Amino acid sequence: MGAMTDGGDGSGTVVGGFDGAGRSLVAGGFALAGVAAGFLLPLVAQWAAGLPWVPFQGPLELFSSFEGTWLVWGRPLIGAVLGLAFGLWVILESPVLEVRDDALEVRRYGEVQRVIPRETVGGVHRRGSKTVIEAKEGRVLFDDEIEGDKDAVRRAFVDHGYPWEGGPATGENR
Repeated sequence: MGAMTDGGDGSGTVVGGFDGAGRSLVAGGFALAGVAAGFLLPLVAQWAAGLPWVPFQGPLELFSSFEGTWLVWGRPLIGAVLGLAFGLWVILESPVLEVRDDALEVRRYGEVQRVIPRETVGGVHRRGSKTVIEAKEGRVLFDDEIEGDKDAVRRAFVDHGYPWEGGPATGENR
């Protein structure tokens, strides 16, 4: 789902973010989840309102009692819009790194958020699902999840001469 491409001028490798299919899958998946929530939440509220031990009986009964014709299609439509908005937020919030020999660019929302000069990087490694970039003094410069193939992320750093700590993204360091 993540993109890995040459930086355009041959000097850098872009990793992270979502490619076209990944963006469609994330946005569409959240929109479908919103539609499902729009259909199912009134049914769940009605069921929960019948259980004496569930708190907020009044609001649940009120929420499940809305049966207007426009609500039959309105709730799923509102859910789809909210799901799509959340999916777009996830896509835009996902960091994209351009790894070059001289520096790293961290981009979010299509804009450069931070530039990390190569000489300040002491090590790069995986911690769980996150990629961590540390300064030579041990200060964390970047600590976030990078979408895409974990071996491709490692390869981008190694190919540009960054000190990757640990082996390929297999087993416990995946």
